[in-house]
Parts: sequence; C-alpha cells; structure tokens
Amino acid sequence: MRAWTHGFTVSFMTRTHLTPDHHKKRLQRLVEKLEELNLETFLVFKSTNIFYLTGLSFIPTERPIILIIHKGEVSFFVPSLEIDHVEHQVPFVENVYSYFEFPDEQHPMQHLRRILLKELALSPGRVASEAPGAPSYWGYKGESLEDVTGLKFNLLPETVMDMRVIKEPEEIELMKESAKWADRAHKYLQELTEVGANEIDVTIKASTMGSHDMVTELGDDYHPTGFSMFPAIALYRGQIGPNSFFPHALSRGLVFSKGDTLVTGASSDVYGVHSELERTMFMGDPSRRQKELFEAMMAAQNAALETAGPGVYCSDVDRASRDAFKKHGVSNLVRHHTGHGLGMEGHERPFLDIGSEDVLEPGMIFSCEPGIYERGLGGFRHSDTFVVTEDGIEVLTKYPRDIESLIIN
Repeated sequence: MRAWTHGFTVSFMTRTHLTPDHHKKRLQRLVEKLEELNLETFLVFKSTNIFYLTGLSFIPTERPIILIIHKGEVSFFVPSLEIDHVEHQVPFVENVYSYFEFPDEQHPMQHLRRILLKELALSPGRVASEAPGAPSYWGYKGESLEDVTGLKFNLLPETVMDMRVIKEPEEIELMKESAKWADRAHKYLQELTEVGANEIDVTIKASTMGSHDMVTELGDDYHPTGFSMFPAIALYRGQIGPNSFFPHALSRGLVFSKGDTLVTGASSDVYGVHSELERTMFMGDPSRRQKELFEAMMAAQNAALETAGPGVYCSDVDRASRDAFKKHGVSNLVRHHTGHGLGMEGHERPFLDIGSEDVLEPGMIFSCEPGIYERGLGGFRHSDTFVVTEDGIEVLTKYPRDIESLIIN
C-alpha cells in the first residue's frame, strides 16, 4: 500500500496568483526548448497556453489573439479592444501589434503577414506554431499561416502542454487553495439541499456563499482571471435521483425527493487553476442497494488511490479500480475510466486509463473518480484531486467521503 493522506490539514501559506517574473521563467524554459530545435519564432493561439506563459487572461472570440515569441522577445497580435488588456496584464511585453476588427476591410491575417514578414523578418526554416492558423471559433474564417506567409511552419501542438503536465511547486499551492474553497462551497451545497428544493436555487445560493467567503477571506490577495461570476462553485448539474444515472447530465431544474441518489460537483478558480471535488449523497437513509453500490464505488476509489504513486503506470491505477468493481460484481455498471489530469482545464492529460502508457511522476495532479451507474437508481461517484509526491500521493480535497457524513435528513 502506498502512502497517501486525506485528513484535514492546516495550511500556513496562501498562494493566490503568480508573478510576472514566474511567467518570464516559463517563457525562458520555452525559449530554451525552441533553441534546442534550432527555432527562433513560435506562435501560440490557445488561450490557456497564452495565460500559462504570460498571465494574459482574455475572452476568446472570433478575433484572433496570438502570442509571438521571436528571438526570445514576447509580442502579441491582438484586436484593438485587447491592446490595453495586454499592456496592463503583461508588463514585460515587447511589442503589441494590432488590427481593428474581424473580418474588417482587411482581414487580420493580412495584417499578420506584414508583421511577420516585414517587421519581424522571420527566417525560413526556423518558424513554428502550435496550430496551422487561428481556430474556427465563434465564426472565424481565415487562411493558414503557410498560405498567408508562404513559409513552412513546424507544427508543435503539444509543446506548451508538455510543460504543463508536471506542475511547479507554486501551481501545486494554487491547486491546494482551489481545493480548500471547493470544500467550502460543497459544504454549503449539502447544508442547503432539502426535499422540495430546486437544484438551481441551491446551486446559486451555495456558489454565492462559497464565493463570498472566498473573496472576503482572501481580500486583495485574490486575483480573478476568468469571466465567471462565481470564483467558487458547487452544483448538481442535473445528477439527481434517476437522472444521476447519466455521468454528464445537464441541469434541468430538478427538485430533490426523498430517496434520491445525488452526485455533486464543486471547484474554485485560483489564478486559472481548478480543483475537482465530487460526492455521492443521499436524500434520507439509503436503501440496501444504494449502500451496496456506494461501498463498491468506495472500494474502487480506495484501490486507485492506494495504487497511485511515482513510477506507477496510469493504466495500473485504472486497472486497480476496475478490479475492485469486478470483485464487487458491478463491472457492467462502469462507464468511464478512473480519472484525468487537472490544472488550468477541466480535463488534461495524462489519463488514468487502462490504455495509457504514461507513468505518474511527482508534480502531476489528477482527479480520481471511478464511478458506477444503475439505471433507475442513479450514479455513484466520488471525485478527489490528488498530487503525486516523491513518496506517494497527497489528496488535496478534504471533504468527508464516508456514507454517514453524506446522508441528508
């Protein structure tokens, strides 16, 4: 059995954001990777990757936003409405190139052509990009970089994601803080849930209360980076009663009834980092079958957590939970793998999946969420966030997991 912890702990350090100097170090790591490949220019399109590297948070729209790393310098290509955002959020930016609108009389890619070929004078054979061109998002249409410039771009779609797989100590601190507020919001969710209440009302109240606590207690240290009104959120997303049979159900404004099996979800945004917390709860004392399936789910999650650790294959973690389900005779109720990487996005690689060839390494962060689903009765799934350490794992979400703590009377 591997060492893993899941008790309530007291943290004496609160990290809620990263500094520009931290982002500059990330950029330097990327520049060094490019130099190893004899590349001097790299274009980044994905909003999460741009934020990861520079700290620029923005609302992606049909207007292309491109991070240009050229000879170690940081430049942006943005629509006019984003110029001030870049200058405010990225103090080390060298150049902010802009265009007025999309599609406009002159397409943004024509502006980009002039910048890349004339102002930056890109070197043929030494240019790369994470994508062939701007994504077709919210109606955007445009030519590829190669068609626009006549240059052959090396496509490196995974380069920044490769950097993101192993979390830095500072990122782990951010995730611990996110888990703390997910726990708090979930506490309110459980307290507000009662027979006859509507899931949307409970979600709004719990998320409001959790978010209020978060911004009040963190004060000026909290740096919002998204455009959600809720820094912390707790919800059911329609996973109520028989409808919790659907693992990815959507909110339907359902009303809680006695006997319901409930599957919850909670998280919080701490400088773009998001934890994951889910619990199976019951409206009133669970039936014999509900207890059986809850126990099977707990056995599977425990098996996965006990297996996980540095040097372990992701596939072995998934296999451990599947074996536990098989032992309890419920393999036919399994509908997904055990978990996935976590960080700035809800799902990241690697995956705790029997088909994965990846190995767990210190600094990786995962969800652990084996689940089973019985039609007519509902879903049974806990999800906890854990980080791989040098000698085991640390579970960051601390909310009670035992059945007695999750019964609502």
